[in-house]
Amino acid sequence: MAKTSNLIGVIITDSKTSFAAPIIDSVEDTAYTNGIRILLAHCGSGDPKRLRFCLDLMAGQKVNGIISVAVQFDATNLKHLNAISIPLISLNVTVPQHTSITIDDERAAYDGTTFLINRGYRHPALVGVARHNPQNGIQRITGYQKALQAANLPLIPDNIVEGDFSFEAGQQAAKKLLTGANRPDAIFAASDDAAAGVLSYAYEHSIKVPDELAVLGFDDSHVAKIVTPALTTVKQPFSEMGRMAVEKIMAHSTAENITVPYRIMERQSV
Repeated sequence: MAKTSNLIGVIITDSKTSFAAPIIDSVEDTAYTNGIRILLAHCGSGDPKRLRFCLDLMAGQKVNGIISVAVQFDATNLKHLNAISIPLISLNVTVPQHTSITIDDERAAYDGTTFLINRGYRHPALVGVARHNPQNGIQRITGYQKALQAANLPLIPDNIVEGDFSFEAGQQAAKKLLTGANRPDAIFAASDDAAAGVLSYAYEHSIKVPDELAVLGFDDSHVAKIVTPALTTVKQPFSEMGRMAVEKIMAHSTAENITVPYRIMERQSV
């Protein structure tokens, strides 16, 4: 298939998630600096037909490569991607047979949970995480559980409240956890959006953060800096990931998967 040299496709699941913005900004800035145009498409969450539509759009526009952000490829669409022979670099999740740029989600969740434990919190909960998510969800749950085991703390099933990483998921989880008799002393949210939902519920119900409840987020999106109190969170280097993805497509790189570093940003919510 003939390809242009100045068009890169970007497929995202949802532009409303706070972590998408810094990635898109970085991709567009890097592309602009190098005289490359960007074609942006939304594939929804877990919608194989819409993902197929996005792939066909990219093929029709003869993009030089695709950057996918948190997109889970089902077997049919992975086969189709390979058939149209467009290089793909996946951010945030791994895609078989294609380069990915991610953090170590399991280790990040382990370190985040350990961070809370080391500061004296003995009953941390994990919220907003999708157990059915084969990558981010399962890995973050596993990291959380391993940290509790390493500290000889009990694994309480009710302290894992599933969700879709959204603000609403954080609110609902906080309502479930904070109205019971054995409420946690800390909540580790699987995204900053979910953490903001926890903070919102705490504020509405006069629960003081961090005096009565610690809240730890995940991502270090813009949300972490605008909520009150400012959110302590696990930082993913989204801008660096976006820049690296564009540069690798430009260089026609077929490197192995890349694991980028994360770190915990300490603010006022813990």
